Amino acid sequence: MDYADITLEEKQTVLEELRTIKEQFAARDWFPGSSGNLSVRVGDFSPDSFHFAVTASGKNESVHTPDNFLFVDSSCEPCETTKLKPSIEALIHAKIYRMTGCSAIFHVHTVFNNLLSERFGESGFLQVQGIELIKELGIWEENTSIRIPILPNHADILSIAKLIPSALNPDIPGILLRNHGIFAWGKNALEAKHHLEVFEFIFELEYRRLTLG
Repeated sequence: MDYADITLEEKQTVLEELRTIKEQFAARDWFPGSSGNLSVRVGDFSPDSFHFAVTASGKNESVHTPDNFLFVDSSCEPCETTKLKPSIEALIHAKIYRMTGCSAIFHVHTVFNNLLSERFGESGFLQVQGIELIKELGIWEENTSIRIPILPNHADILSIAKLIPSALNPDIPGILLRNHGIFAWGKNALEAKHHLEVFEFIFELEYRRLTLG
């Protein structure tokens, strides 16, 4: 589908979803400074051609303005004439869309995901076991153990994006970036939000477990 074929109603629905979720995450202090970014795919999907609305670069996510988001193509080029630039991490979003076919990706920086991703960064994953909310990721085995991938935090975003295919676990809808933040995704905005909330609960619980010894 060409961008021109996406209806105004579809675009407005996506932007409203993003604004609502941005406000909810900001209320939790998940966007310190101008950190974090959100995106939702719009229109039809193929790995070679898709479009998504994504956070504009340099915006304070705790402040609501009409120019918080713009639409880009699968190469992260703006679909309309605009002075806005997509977040540089849109390149990571695009790679995740291409590899998973998901419809929404949310990225936040929190104290707990930073601490744990740094603590376990050398191993390349955070392993957690026996946490009830793992079931909320669709994994129902009793006392199950999961590994959440951790990628190195290179200054070159393209270098990070190139590592994503080998790190992806189809059962785990998220990737940690070391000492940086979490990217979580889902089949729609509600599911991506749900997954992100689950991951953040797991991170805080695991951190407190470690501090208790």
